[in-house]
Amino acid sequence: MTDDRMLWFSVALVIGTFAADAATPMGVAVPVLYLLPVVLGLWSQSRNHAVQVAGVATILTVLGAILSPPNGDIALGVTNRVLALLAVGATAAGVTHTRRVSESLRRTTATLGETQYALDQSALVCATDLEGTLVHVNDRFCERAGYARDELLGRNQRLLNSGTHAASFFAELWATVQSGKSWRGEICNRAKDGTLYWLDTTIVPLCDQHGKPRRYLAIRHDVTARRCAEARLREQAALARLGEMAAVVAHEVKNPLTGISGALQIIGERLPPDSRDRKIVADIRARIASLNDSVCDLLLYARPRAPNRTAVDVQAVLRETASLVSQDPTMKAVTVEVAGDHSVLSADPAMLREVFLNLVLNAGQAMNGQGCVRVEARDRGSRCEVAVIDRGPGIPADLRDRVFEPFFTTRSRGTGLGLAIVRRTVEVHGGEITLGETSGGGTTMMVVLPTLG
Repeated sequence: MTDDRMLWFSVALVIGTFAADAATPMGVAVPVLYLLPVVLGLWSQSRNHAVQVAGVATILTVLGAILSPPNGDIALGVTNRVLALLAVGATAAGVTHTRRVSESLRRTTATLGETQYALDQSALVCATDLEGTLVHVNDRFCERAGYARDELLGRNQRLLNSGTHAASFFAELWATVQSGKSWRGEICNRAKDGTLYWLDTTIVPLCDQHGKPRRYLAIRHDVTARRCAEARLREQAALARLGEMAAVVAHEVKNPLTGISGALQIIGERLPPDSRDRKIVADIRARIASLNDSVCDLLLYARPRAPNRTAVDVQAVLRETASLVSQDPTMKAVTVEVAGDHSVLSADPAMLREVFLNLVLNAGQAMNGQGCVRVEARDRGSRCEVAVIDRGPGIPADLRDRVFEPFFTTRSRGTGLGLAIVRRTVEVHGGEITLGETSGGGTTMMVVLPTLG
């Protein structure tokens, strides 16, 4: 029987008993029946029914004792009044029990609310159904993913899949949580803007009374900064080994290359101007020069020199860079536009010029040696932002996180150290460089450097 039906049944039983008692007093038996609906009310799962039924029973029991005198039977009158007092006691007990339950429920609700608030402030929380569809996300989850809540709810969490993990990784994850066990690990997600971020994740199955999962709750913490720091430590260790190798290369390779190139120059000058061998010697010297440049890049990356800082006007450096690009034969069809604010930096002008020259040449090459590269400087008070913008095809999403890695290149020629050297030089000056996108296609390299002051 439902609680509502039990309530009305109990009240009807009390009223019916009262009517029967008032019409034909039946002695002790009828007043005893007043206790039955009280017991039924207390047995109900609802915290209010016991009070309601006991209240009705109390009122009618007292009225029954007053309006149905026991015809001189003192024992019966006393019994009726005792039963009335019992009904009142049952009511008091019901009210006390209800108040205790209400207070306990209030404290439990408050504790759960405080726990949820603390969790929402410190973690990214989401819940999914058995198919992985998002049914709950907190504010921090939305903020880190870059999506509005309405864009996430009802969507499968595959929306955030970065493609970093193999299918076997997720197969093991699902097998664990579907068995009713919690899973713990680190997952790489992709935000709406395409950036990748790492989350230390705990997924807890919420099970029904039969122990079967009914939904999954995931509690996550952003560990992107930690993983970046670990990657930097590994990179520094690799650089230390690279520095040792570079010293050997400088001694065993670079110095002999200089001697070989010089000897070939002398041989070439002794050959007739129209000699076929002279062209071969010139080609060999060009290849040696290219090899020497690669060795120099390796040495520069492995053992960067300390900057010779002076007060530098960033606009002057950018205009010098544009002039150098215009003198490059491969960049004759490239126009470099320099715009923006004047900012004074504490920097090594030669090193800074190499940074922007590398970025502008890369931008020109991305446009196949023709088009316009725009360089904009913005003074932000304590820092200067310089954006190098091209209208090329852009960088594929799966390669964006690797462009600053040493020895990574998509070109058939080159060491893959250009952007790695740029980043190290910018960082030596206390700045940072990031890769962005340009509306309508293309790439934006953003260099941020501290200003002098």
